[in-house]
Amino acid sequence: MLQGLDPESERRAKELLYRCMEELGAVKAALYLSGSGGSFELAVHYGFGRRDAVEAEVKPGSPLYDWVRRHRTMPAYLNNSEDDAALGPFLDHAGSARLLTIPLTVGDRLVGLVDARDKARKLAYSPEDVPIARAIGAGLESFLRELGMYGPAVAPAQAPTPRPAPALADSRLPLPYVGVLQALAAVATESARLPTVAATALTVTDGKTVRALVLRTSPLESRQREALAAHQIRALEASGARVPPLARWGWAEEASDGFEKRAEEIRSAVILAGPPVWAVFSVLTPTGGTAGDTVLALARGQFELARQLRDYRRAARNLARILLEPGETTFPHLRQHSQAVSELAQRLAAGVGVREEEEELITVAAYLHDVGLRELDYARTYRMERPGELEKRMYQRHPVVGARILESAEFPGDLSGIVRHHHERWDGGGYPNRLAGRNIPLGSRIVHLAEVYDVLTSPSSYRRTLGRDAALDLIRGESGRQFDPELVPLFEDLVRA
Repeated sequence: MLQGLDPESERRAKELLYRCMEELGAVKAALYLSGSGGSFELAVHYGFGRRDAVEAEVKPGSPLYDWVRRHRTMPAYLNNSEDDAALGPFLDHAGSARLLTIPLTVGDRLVGLVDARDKARKLAYSPEDVPIARAIGAGLESFLRELGMYGPAVAPAQAPTPRPAPALADSRLPLPYVGVLQALAAVATESARLPTVAATALTVTDGKTVRALVLRTSPLESRQREALAAHQIRALEASGARVPPLARWGWAEEASDGFEKRAEEIRSAVILAGPPVWAVFSVLTPTGGTAGDTVLALARGQFELARQLRDYRRAARNLARILLEPGETTFPHLRQHSQAVSELAQRLAAGVGVREEEEELITVAAYLHDVGLRELDYARTYRMERPGELEKRMYQRHPVVGARILESAEFPGDLSGIVRHHHERWDGGGYPNRLAGRNIPLGSRIVHLAEVYDVLTSPSSYRRTLGRDAALDLIRGESGRQFDPELVPLFEDLVRA
């Protein structure tokens, strides 16, 4: 019988298992660990509903058990139940269309498995998912070694300190490409640590400048660098790029923390084909390996995801602008104020260190924080220097009206909640719900601070304009009363930067 995990260990196991959804797109997943009698027993799971058949135990002789034993050295997937006579009926009975398994080993012993079912948007599992699955498995194996469940407990290894990748894009390159290039740089950094990979290289050019980032286990010899550059030049020129001479290339070469030394074979692929920007990705491996093709497939997949994310964000912000001014009537002061608040909020959210998707949510919410005003006779009331009591009460309704407009938007995250509460105060004296302290959503606290600063400093504001330092002095004086005291010093730093 498997010994149950304590609450903290169960929480950590679920966090590691949840990566199957975040990184692989799996709809549901279960972690099984070796118990007594040779069976694998269910430890934790997510995504399985009441009607789903999640096995409490994977016993010897079952189709899933035999599948994992056959694929005990690498993650394996099945996208068509007809492709496996034994496992296919098992999946059909469980109501699953696709399966990916990750074997877990400690030493030479198979101690568990991850059973990941189906995939978001009914996509199929692919070779690009294999290195991702291996990384998830490695994290779970380290966790099991820490617990000492299958041998003496091993202290967690010190994680390498993340290093920012060297700048890949010259300032003259179009800004929309920076995000996708950084996504490729992250793939190059992580892939260079994989077994049988000696080095990865990402080279970017606009036809005038060239930046090359190389992650390697040991410094490249001059002949290896020349061979790499020649390989990349051929690929770039075949895609229509004009490549400056090698003497004008900017090289950044860093250690990768990998262990493969033999850089004998080069595989390259143009991931981004301009104009105006080209990017070529290369993998250096021992002769005859397959890791190069897998890494290139991963790079293509990550690039496509980053490009789609960039396009999605651009579309979301354009839709936000349309929502702010949906008809022919324009509100230039409202638009200028919304844009300024959005930019400030995005910088503050990034400074706080929120996740990327949360930063985007706050950015859009900041742009739409005053969307409710357009339903409240905005054209007449906005520039009133001395609004009456009726106008004040009407103005204080705009966060609620704005939240109602956005409730059905189905934007990822609580967009309407951030807008609804962006006039709450840290001391509980705001509106509409008189929330206080950390009960106010972080996004609302960020938007509130950014909005007040813009109102204080913008020439288009309805009140007398203050200079930067005077505005910051006023905000600092309200720290802990109107504003989150932890956000105020961060905001001061970014405004003064």
